[in-house]
Amino acid sequence: MNNLQIRASFYALCGIVSALLGWSISQILWQEIGTFLMLFVPKEFSIPPYIILLIIVTPCITSGMIIAETFISNPTRYKTNWRFLTRTFFKKVFIVGSSIGLFLGIFNWILLQSNWPGGLVRIISWIIIGAFAGLAESISWSWRSIEGTGDRVKQRILQSTGFGAGSGLLAASFCEAVNTALGQYQEPVGFFLFGGLLGLSLCFAAKPSYQVALRAGTGFEATKKRTRKSSATTQLQVDSNAPTQLLRPTLNNQSLKYIPDNDYKHIEEGVSIQLPAKTKKLIIIGSGDTADIYIPHLPEECASLQVNSGTVIIRCLAEESVKIQQRFLPKNKTTTLKHNQILTLYHENNEEKFYRFIFYNRLLDPQA
Repeated sequence: MNNLQIRASFYALCGIVSALLGWSISQILWQEIGTFLMLFVPKEFSIPPYIILLIIVTPCITSGMIIAETFISNPTRYKTNWRFLTRTFFKKVFIVGSSIGLFLGIFNWILLQSNWPGGLVRIISWIIIGAFAGLAESISWSWRSIEGTGDRVKQRILQSTGFGAGSGLLAASFCEAVNTALGQYQEPVGFFLFGGLLGLSLCFAAKPSYQVALRAGTGFEATKKRTRKSSATTQLQVDSNAPTQLLRPTLNNQSLKYIPDNDYKHIEEGVSIQLPAKTKKLIIIGSGDTADIYIPHLPEECASLQVNSGTVIIRCLAEESVKIQQRFLPKNKTTTLKHNQILTLYHENNEEKFYRFIFYNRLLDPQA
């Protein structure tokens, strides 16, 4: 399976499971709580079961989409993901989601009392649930993603909210169209379809806007502004106006961009470098004047990168200068980089000093 299929399958699965789980819990609660409440409610007044349904289903579906987005974006850090979800998001989602569900339940009751068609009321409710799930999923992404700034956030929120609302519209419209055929299975089939469509639509809304990236780590935080003396400069520096060059890591290739906003001038710790989808010539990493990724103190040509549709092949160009994870890459040997691998580049004359990158593939959104 390719990356898009993996994303789509996981999103759809989370949507289906969360929707059916919410529906099942609501049925159990209605049988227990609903029966108890009816003892204290006047006979002429009845509590609609869909109020309990909407209060439970809304936060459940929303939580499922947030779980999908969190683990798809960063599947190698399970503990960090659960810590983020349990400490930060779940409580807020369930409080807000249940409140919206309660509002929808009351809203439904008012519309039905006003003789609105039941099918139309259900369609409106599902549209709002889908829109809220998409909105919450996009906000979750913006809090953690290094792309979560500026116009990209607005675009993502609009896409996710719109796709979520569209999923609710399609699922509810289909269920109303085949209402007679489904009979008593209308609700579970409807939520199964709703969860699957919502997951698939948000999968496409959440698709990363770039292919592969290198995230700068250890070594770049200690970089200071230093100057390289001109070869014509003597020990006494006769010409005080001799040209100098800043010894700071930087990009010398227009096909390489800083993520998220490309406003950086130098490579710094925590900054990611977006690689092109495909390279026509090798990307050179080194300290030479012609290096595409210029990093001081490395060999003039330390390593080269070749990118083809998200697959990145690295070649070592200098002896004992490139390490992938815990293994040195022999000179002139190549290997294919995999997600979350650590790339270590050593100083030319000091093996105790190095720079590190973390590689991210196109399936994922590099995280802070």
